[in-house]
Parts: sequence; structure tokens; C-alpha cells
Amino acid sequence: MINWGSKGDISFFYDGKLIVSKPLTETKTRSYYFTAAEQLLIDGLKGGESLLDLRKRLTRFMKIFSKESKYWREIELKTPLDRDIIFYTGLMLIKMNVIDADGVDEGILISKPKKGNLARRR
Repeated sequence: MINWGSKGDISFFYDGKLIVSKPLTETKTRSYYFTAAEQLLIDGLKGGESLLDLRKRLTRFMKIFSKESKYWREIELKTPLDRDIIFYTGLMLIKMNVIDADGVDEGILISKPKKGNLARRR
């Protein structure tokens, strides 16, 4: 499901499937989300994790909870916290260059705001 904001949305794809979408607003911009992901990475490194271990752990987490796994069907990202965790995991993997932000099967897509139904305007 795509969550539209007043300024559009940012969607995260993995293995060719839409995993999660977050709204873009005046306060929650693209840079807001990437800054938050970067801060999570910094906190993890300050907590004693090595970059290599953090990269392996986040990659494994993403593979386990991708839509192809049995775990995905069980949890289906039921809560907003579930969606936030998987979204920020994806952004952290992009930040660490594990996932290409503009990749063919994985990455992010930033869309402009949704316009009203054009058929109604005619």
C-alpha cells in the first residue's frame, strides 16, 4: 500500500516488490528520512557494532523479512512500527551501499503528490 503525503511518497522496493511506503510532507522530507537512518547507523556503531557486522545483520534481516519469506506472510508488517523498522533498515542498507538506491529490483522511488481524478475535472 502506498502512503501518500502532501509532498508525495517515498517507496522502498526489495527483490522487485514494493515493501513499504512512507509519506512525504513539509516536515518529513527525503532528507528527514535519510538523516534518521544515518543517525541509527551512527548509534549502532557507537554501541560497539563493527560496520561489517552491522552490514551482515541488516542484510540478513532484510532477506528474512522480504515478501518471499515465510516470515513475511506471518507478520505482514501489521503495525506502523513494523513498517518503520523495515523502511529504515532499507535506507541504512542504501547508505552502506549494499543496496543501490536506483537499482532495477531494489531501491527507492520518490513520487510526486497524487493528483485528483482527472475524469472528474472534465
